[in-house]
Amino acid sequence: MNEQQVGKASHIASLIIRRMQNKLTDDEWAELEAWLQEDGENYLLYEELIDQEKLGAALDDLHAIDHDLAYERLSQKLSLTTAAPRRVYPKSPKIWWYMVAALVVLIAGVFFYFNINTHNDPSKMPAPLVTAQQKSPGTSPDSQKAILILADNTTIALDAVNNGSIAQQGNSQVLKKSSGELQYSFSKSAGEFETGYNTIQTPRGGEYQVVLDDGTRIWLNAASTLRFPVHFNGDERRVTLTGEAYFEVASSQSPATGQKRTFIVRVNDMDVQAIGTAFNITAYKEDKLTQTTVVEGLVKVSTNNQDQLLPPGKKMVVQDSSFTVEDADIKQEIAWKNGQFVFRNTSLEAVMNELARWYNVDVVYKEPMPSLHFSGEIQRQATIDRVLEMLELTGGVRFNVKGRIVQVYQAESL
Repeated sequence: MNEQQVGKASHIASLIIRRMQNKLTDDEWAELEAWLQEDGENYLLYEELIDQEKLGAALDDLHAIDHDLAYERLSQKLSLTTAAPRRVYPKSPKIWWYMVAALVVLIAGVFFYFNINTHNDPSKMPAPLVTAQQKSPGTSPDSQKAILILADNTTIALDAVNNGSIAQQGNSQVLKKSSGELQYSFSKSAGEFETGYNTIQTPRGGEYQVVLDDGTRIWLNAASTLRFPVHFNGDERRVTLTGEAYFEVASSQSPATGQKRTFIVRVNDMDVQAIGTAFNITAYKEDKLTQTTVVEGLVKVSTNNQDQLLPPGKKMVVQDSSFTVEDADIKQEIAWKNGQFVFRNTSLEAVMNELARWYNVDVVYKEPMPSLHFSGEIQRQATIDRVLEMLELTGGVRFNVKGRIVQVYQAESL
């Protein structure tokens, strides 16, 4: 691990600690959020580190070890001593992952033992990371998994809290429904209200539904982020998306003018405006394109100073600075929402990207792969072994699964 990687690990660790202290600036929060989206391992690490019980156990272990001996051994392993010859280490994501974890625990140890324990003033204690009641031991986990980030940056693990009211955001109550969705309910009787923003993030292998205060229903796919106002109180409704989501937009009128309010999704460098519609947006970084598919109504897509109206059954594919409008296979485009994988002459890379997000695995291509495309349907409830087995039946590719690593070979290579 080189000095630059160590420096980045230390910086990310400091951002996580500032997050735990509720001291992140908007720019710092944007930087941390970008890091969380880079890789599923980053998100899993973050979830682990904000778990106060696990952090406390790690700190207890930290105090129990011989620090001088541990440092000497660590120095030998990383060849940081001046007497040791310089070595070149492979760029292993796991090394980066554990380095960040180690730095966070060390910095958190300083924070907890030298900061919190020296102050008795409750007002100086950090805000709780999770509001609402924790699930009782032995309770079955939810099938949906997501993190909700409130306006004050408080984090709620939605699969770890009971159904019912989980937060109050100004005039809006945040409810976790028994159906496994999040719902925002606005109360006009509570007086003036200044709109704040919430963010919901799904990890790889997770999905979630949210109903905004205007009645708009959104399905969020794996490894996706949606940022939205807890209450729409202007003439325009705007949300921001990374990843993939399906929108059913509710009609809404401006409280000031009585005119119909537009609903706009900001994704990458373009705006997708709903005109009484249901549509799907896919914008994963690894797919290197953004795709908007209209199921009902009309959508206006604005990008590169151009506007394009899309009717039902059409999709717009934006790649680099160009776009195309094509016929859409609606069943395929929204298969994820209906619990399916549907491939229609889909490239191997696109298939593996989708499997990596849903099954939370990392894909390694062991050699240059030929141009392979696949067609077929299978339930997302199936195990990854079953899906890979179906792909192998085509005769063009083979897989070797080691833990969370899926190695991809040409068929004749194994």
